[in-house]
Amino acid sequence: MCDERLKEFSRQRLGGRPVPEDVRLLATAQWEGHGHPFEQFGITVLEPSAPHPLTDFSYLSDKERADPDIMANCAASEQMATYLKAVAQDEDGSFYGYWLHPQQRLDRQPPPVVKVDSELTYWELGGRTFSEACLYDIAFDDDELFAEVAAALGKLHVSVSAGSREGLDELPADPAPEDVHRRLYYAERERLGLPAES
Repeated sequence: MCDERLKEFSRQRLGGRPVPEDVRLLATAQWEGHGHPFEQFGITVLEPSAPHPLTDFSYLSDKERADPDIMANCAASEQMATYLKAVAQDEDGSFYGYWLHPQQRLDRQPPPVVKVDSELTYWELGGRTFSEACLYDIAFDDDELFAEVAAALGKLHVSVSAGSREGLDELPADPAPEDVHRRLYYAERERLGLPAES
């Protein structure tokens, strides 16, 4: 059951790329009802068939849909979804995903993980894996919390490469997602005949 779900996850969420081992372990624990440490912070692995958070505009009113500036931003978000592969979402509407822009060099390192909040702010997270990035995000400067969650991850056979948030590697997202979104947004505004500045 989980194997088929993971294949679908790979296809729908990651564009056919293999599911990273830590994501596989987290997703399996969640789907089998065992839970994983990030659930206590409201972070859950997305279902394979869930809409990409950057392409779900069901919350927009008719008035908002008639606003060309809002629709330019929606169009930019839809294009961003091709570069940012959503893996998990939290209860505040933020989501976490792999940055896979074609200009991002992935030959020597794994893809960076980026968090996008409900205001479409892009946060580049530390860590070399999805789990480390989530740990980086929730631990802040709390070394005790970091160690506690890292130990809980260890019970799922998810390894963490450092003993504190400061020890995690930082993988730069290049080009920066915020800059890419801005360029796409202004290009859409121009396409719609809107002035350069909103």
